[in-house]
Amino acid sequence: MIKFFRKIRQNMIKENKVSKYFLYAIGEIILVVIGILIALQINNLNQSKQDQNQLKASLEFVKQNLNEDIKNLNEQIEYNERIQKAIDIAFRIISLPEDKNFTIDQIGGIAIERHFYAVKTAFKSMETGAHFKWIKDQNLIEAIYLYYADTDELSKFVEYNNHFAREKIEEFVYDEWELGTFFSDLNPYDDQRIPRINNTNVIKESIVFENILLGRKSKTNGEISSSKYAITKAKELIHQIEIYLIEYHK
Repeated sequence: MIKFFRKIRQNMIKENKVSKYFLYAIGEIILVVIGILIALQINNLNQSKQDQNQLKASLEFVKQNLNEDIKNLNEQIEYNERIQKAIDIAFRIISLPEDKNFTIDQIGGIAIERHFYAVKTAFKSMETGAHFKWIKDQNLIEAIYLYYADTDELSKFVEYNNHFAREKIEEFVYDEWELGTFFSDLNPYDDQRIPRINNTNVIKESIVFENILLGRKSKTNGEISSSKYAITKAKELIHQIEIYLIEYHK
């Protein structure tokens, strides 16, 4: 093809057809430009298709992360419900005139910690790869960012609750209980030690400990409510992603 055009140019020059040659040269330039534009368009279409395929894979990964969050949030709810059962046992011991001992395991059941952090692997990957610019629905972008902002707040709330349980209950136990009753193997003279207080009576008579229980239960209620809300939002986001994939990736 190149040889063909070159031969035409040479013939025109030999025949001294300058004006026709210039017209031909302009036409050839136009053809070259059109060819370049077509090539660029094809390249852009191919790149766009690759971007959209990558976006689809990323959104599927986000859905997978969201399902992991739902599983972890359900476990977070179950954990808080176990804490509440341990708290209710403590309330019963405090409130009812039963001769029942309150054990170190029961205290541990109230103070036990559990952490929650949203799985953000896909979200961070999309941010790093600038994948959000490929999403054609601004509402979906906002929903994704809002979900992870909300779960970040939930994580902070969970850590605050863990800190409350650890600090308040541990402080009470060290300040008010006679721990030698439970850790006799640590004291080489335990067989000669005379018990000084009744730990259960301390709990029954302590307003401080009852306040700690009330605070702990209030916070577990808040955590359960927040976790259920996060589950609802995760499911809504999964549905929103599925609708987007149907509409834009048929």
